[in-house]
Amino acid sequence: MKANKTSKTTLGKFVKALFKKETPLYIKGMVGVALAYTIFPVDVLPDIFGPLGFVDDAAVIGVLTTVAMTLLDNFYEKQTGVSKVDPQQNIKYAEVVND
Repeated sequence: MKANKTSKTTLGKFVKALFKKETPLYIKGMVGVALAYTIFPVDVLPDIFGPLGFVDDAAVIGVLTTVAMTLLDNFYEKQTGVSKVDPQQNIKYAEVVND
């Protein structure tokens, strides 16, 4: 059985990565779906049910963001062979891949 893998990316680095063109569209799309689910009034538990309506929104954002962060870690590992790429560094993604 495979052990659970948690993301090594911090939330701040993840948000910065969302604005980089190198980040895959499926990861950006997953975050977009989470935000759209929260913004649009049609969902599993509408917000008119009070706190219970907001709990499902928070759960969707939490789960999809965690999955997207893990996918981003996996993407960088696959592309670079490095366990994590720090977006704070001034290394271009193409330079890391082509070295």
